[in-house]
Amino acid sequence: MARDKLDDEELNTREKDYANHSPSSSQDFGPNGEKADPDRKQSVINMKLQNPLADMSYDELMTDVEQFAKDHNLEYALDDFQKGALVSQNKAGFENFDRLTDDDKTLIREEKLHRWRQPRMMYYMTILCAGSAIVQGMDQSAVNGAQAFYFPYFGIGDDQVWLQGLINGAPYLCSAVIGCWSTKPLNYYLGRRGTIFVSCFISIAASLWMAVVGE
Repeated sequence: MARDKLDDEELNTREKDYANHSPSSSQDFGPNGEKADPDRKQSVINMKLQNPLADMSYDELMTDVEQFAKDHNLEYALDDFQKGALVSQNKAGFENFDRLTDDDKTLIREEKLHRWRQPRMMYYMTILCAGSAIVQGMDQSAVNGAQAFYFPYFGIGDDQVWLQGLINGAPYLCSAVIGCWSTKPLNYYLGRRGTIFVSCFISIAASLWMAVVGE
């Protein structure tokens, strides 16, 4: 919900709530007007580095979120972004924000009190991704172990260390030089599924090529 659509009473309540629970923006002076000590100033700097939103006022924060949503055509989710910004700025005070519903607060409490209580699909995807990494590592280990056989077979001696290193690092070199730079244009022109298809085709074609090649 955009801020200009809120009634005055609700807006005042939220601003007061924010003022009571937001991080302090004072940098140079203590609570009684005395000059702040260097340690306190350093702690404020550290807080800003850890949380860039820490020193923003309520109006600045809401305006920044509204501008972000407008720039990226995400106005339909503006209310969610504003809630997220408030919690990101002051995680410890989320219980006191009237902007958050009871369901919102319950979800945040669950993250803190029951961090392992996640949807089953989350665990399934985690295991699937980990399994993919394991398979990739096994393939790489097999290639590295085969060096003891294919270096002598192809006549690559111990004095050709650069060629041995190039062959050993070829998968990662190709990923860095070709794969990373071609990801953006391939996704743009072929889409996600098309890019996956091309990648799988190259992997299968290369495997078949290696299997049938002669001496």
